[in-house]
Amino acid sequence: MTIGAAASTTPPKPEDTGAAAQYRQLNATADPGAAPAGTYKLDPHHTSVIAKLAHMDLSRYTLRFDDVSGSFDFNPSGASASNVEITIDPKSVDTGDQAFDKRIASKFFEAEKYPTMNFIADSVKIMNGHASVAGILNFHGVKKTVVLHTTYRGFAQSRMGFSGEATFKRSDFGVSEWVPLEADDVTILVEAEFTRL
Repeated sequence: MTIGAAASTTPPKPEDTGAAAQYRQLNATADPGAAPAGTYKLDPHHTSVIAKLAHMDLSRYTLRFDDVSGSFDFNPSGASASNVEITIDPKSVDTGDQAFDKRIASKFFEAEKYPTMNFIADSVKIMNGHASVAGILNFHGVKKTVVLHTTYRGFAQSRMGFSGEATFKRSDFGVSEWVPLEADDVTILVEAEFTRL
């Protein structure tokens, strides 16, 4: 009596041939000067904004924000961007525990009083695939300069991709609940795609 199906001797395909063909047609480029000028809007389906902070110095747990919007104007001459603006709804915080999410949104972020987090940068220049984006973070009613260290991932089919990282002290923004049990230093990790309007 045979139990279950015999194991397949056919090796798995390393890639989907249809997807591979589409990938080759993207004409992706890492040269920011090859991207067309225009206004680019954040694609929320291909964007993640994550905050990490230490808990009792035992682990670094993560907070993900699910409601993020933004845009910038791009000029390929000089590979520069202007009018960079990113907005986050603090109520969209997601830790995987809905009860904890509500607690963080209300006690930590005071989301009813401060319904948005906002980052604005007047100008950005991409050099050698990188940019240090110095902008104003408006968080918890306090405005301070924060530098987002960014890597330009490339351009393909009317969209640009970026990875970014920033670190700041949350107490600088008046958010000092649970310090030092919860670390003061917060690291923000961004993966984002923007589509040309």
